[in-house]
Amino acid sequence: MRIDDKAARFHFEIADTGIGIEPQRLASLFQPFEQADPSVSRQFGGLGLGLAISKRLVDLHHGRIEAESAGRSFGATFKITLDTLPQGAAAVGLNHRLGGKASKPLRILLVEDHQDTRRTLSRLLTHFGHNVVTADNVEGAMALMASNNIDAVLCDIGLPDGSGYEVAAQARATGRMKAIALTGFGTEQDVQRSKEAGFDFHLVKPINFQELQTVLDQAGT
Repeated sequence: MRIDDKAARFHFEIADTGIGIEPQRLASLFQPFEQADPSVSRQFGGLGLGLAISKRLVDLHHGRIEAESAGRSFGATFKITLDTLPQGAAAVGLNHRLGGKASKPLRILLVEDHQDTRRTLSRLLTHFGHNVVTADNVEGAMALMASNNIDAVLCDIGLPDGSGYEVAAQARATGRMKAIALTGFGTEQDVQRSKEAGFDFHLVKPINFQELQTVLDQAGT
């Protein structure tokens, strides 16, 4: 993998040591329902659509994909070239999609047991300008609420050692923390139950980032 800054291009290669590709089949390899060796579909399955779909995706990004192989039993190398974004363009695009900085930076406790979701949301909240601490269970959340000056708690309801309702109740008991539910359940009964438990807001996954920012702005008032 390499980036050619002068040409504003991103290049990467994927090589395997598989069955290889006969040279005469390289030209048609990216056509739908084509396979380097027709016997492959009988032995391994597949419809011969994977590379056609890959080429279509690369084409949509105005890139180029090509294959090389020295022949049967010599494996294959696939090369993809894509244009890079001008310096700063990625940040501009992110700001356009997600909105700018928060109207008031908050000290936020994010309680989420799914590691990837927790990491992604933490980065997003930091991008908004907030100061974020995280926990992955009720016990950790309670400890952080007791030892930190938290403004708002974003909390999943289903947690490994209890329920987000316990966290919301503790947040309400402080009289100063706003509690925001992050959950996959969004019926009227779910919203009502979370409000009764102590949540001030109820957001349904997958999270709408602009809606999240609006709720955080309200929590900061």
